[in-house]
Amino acid sequence: MSNVFDPRIYQFISILLQYPDDEWFNILQEIKSEIYTIQNKQVQQLFHTFINSIESISKDDIIENYIENFDFGKITNLYVTHLKLCEQRERGLELLKLKLFYKDHGFEMTDEELPDYLPLMLEFCGNVSKDVSNELLQMHFAAIEEIQSRLKENESIYAVLLQALLLTMEQNGIDKSDSLQEVHG
Repeated sequence: MSNVFDPRIYQFISILLQYPDDEWFNILQEIKSEIYTIQNKQVQQLFHTFINSIESISKDDIIENYIENFDFGKITNLYVTHLKLCEQRERGLELLKLKLFYKDHGFEMTDEELPDYLPLMLEFCGNVSKDVSNELLQMHFAAIEEIQSRLKENESIYAVLLQALLLTMEQNGIDKSDSLQEVHG
């Protein structure tokens, strides 16, 4: 395993966790050629597993899998504060804190997506230092781990992407034990 910080991994996962439209399928081919340059062989293999799964099913099945898990799946959606706070007032405060965190680090977000949307968070992490990305992801490790676990239970093709994310986070120095109380506490 390599300990080289590679922010592209966050960017790749961010893209692959977005809705699989025509642009997504075009970018998938670019990512497919880029994953060979990832030094972490475990993460590289997880990307290969995901892409092989994607390529073995129809576009309609990919879209259906995405919608089932992320659009209708209350326990597997990509909003990392949702599991912990659902629709409570505290979630609004958490979202505001995230928006300010992004702004403090020069990341201007649009109103198209909530700040706790995992692909948005990973896009941010792909464009900042390791320390800043670790600070953000550390706060949400348990939620990301919970989403991955539930995707795996659902036998979703997307579970492997979250596995690659968790592996990358740990490789980058994020400590799982510091987040254990986040979802269940």
